[in-house]
Parts: sequence; structure tokens; C-alpha cells
Amino acid sequence: MLPAQVDANLMAELQDIKAAVQATDTLLVVDAMTGQEAAALVKTFNDQVDISGAILTKMDGDSRGGAALSVREVSGKPIKFVGTGEKMDALEPFYPERMAQRILGMGDMLTLYEKAQEAIKEDEVLAFQKRLEADAFDFNDFMEQFKRMSNMGGLQMLKLMPGFSGVSEKQLYEVEKKLKRYEGMIASMTEEERANPQLLISSPSRR
Repeated sequence: MLPAQVDANLMAELQDIKAAVQATDTLLVVDAMTGQEAAALVKTFNDQVDISGAILTKMDGDSRGGAALSVREVSGKPIKFVGTGEKMDALEPFYPERMAQRILGMGDMLTLYEKAQEAIKEDEVLAFQKRLEADAFDFNDFMEQFKRMSNMGGLQMLKLMPGFSGVSEKQLYEVEKKLKRYEGMIASMTEEERANPQLLISSPSRR
């Protein structure tokens, strides 16, 4: 007997489609926020259509891997990808050892390093370092760093760092709201003000 949340007619359609298409992979998309409740759903789909693996979504949320453990335990099939956002580039290969580190609150420095490599070029780092050493950091630099951080997944990347697993979605949301406000303030500045913050200090009306 199928669980209440599974439609028998749709399940029959899936079986017909799989028989007709002969797909090389049958992947079940599982919402990671469901935690251990995913077990019954995964077992049903595996029994009915024999899945070859799973994709876990919403891994950027507060979930701590219960769904990941459920998928493997009840189906014996691997998790192949995890989704950490709403765009296609937020779909990443699944690494069990990294998931274990996240569950234990140890962070995931390898994934963080890979995201940084993709978002930041070495020559950009050197140029930024020189500007810092020359005390030439301005609002344009701030905006550039903010954009790079957004390309890496925004403040969600903090959860990849050891000790930050306990940071809640609400806390991240509040900080992101403030950063958006700062972005709007900087966007309202003139080009001269963005390049020379001292102009704001010397102008009481603009402060």
C-alpha cells in the first residue's frame, strides 16, 4: 500500500514512462528539509520505480543531513547531487565525507575553497591585496567584494566554515537585509564619493 502523499495513478505513469524511455538514470529529488520523514517516500519510489540515485535540494537551509541518511539507509542508492540554491549552477556533486563534516558542525572547507576558486581569480586577489596595503580601499572595492560573495552563494557560505553551522536562516536574512541597504546607499553616491570616502567625512550634509 502506497503512503497517503503518493498518488497511485501518477506512480503508475512513472512506471510506464520508465519502461518506455529506458532511462540510464532514475533520480529522485528529495527536499532535505523533510529530514527523517523522507525515508518512507524514498522507500516507496525505490520499490515502485527502482531509483538509481537521488538529488537533495535545499541543502543551503537549516537541515542537518537527516534526509541524506534516510535516502541511503532505506534505498541503498547513492545521493548524486545536492542543490544549494535556486539556479542551475547551485547543483553540486555530493560528497559523503563533506556532508558528515557539516552534520558534525565541522564545516566544509573544501567546498568553500572550490567556490572561492570559481568566483575569484588570482590576479584579482593580488590587486585587492595591493589596494589594502596602500590604504586605498574604497566603496567600489566594497561593492566588488559584495558581488563576489554573492556569486559564491552569499552569506550561506558562512555555514561551510567550522563553528558557523548553528547560524540560523533568520540571522543570515537579517544580515543580508543590512548589506542590501548598504548596497543601496553606495549606489546613491556619486562616482567621486565612491572612489574617495573622505569626501563624505568632510560633507555633513552627505553623511
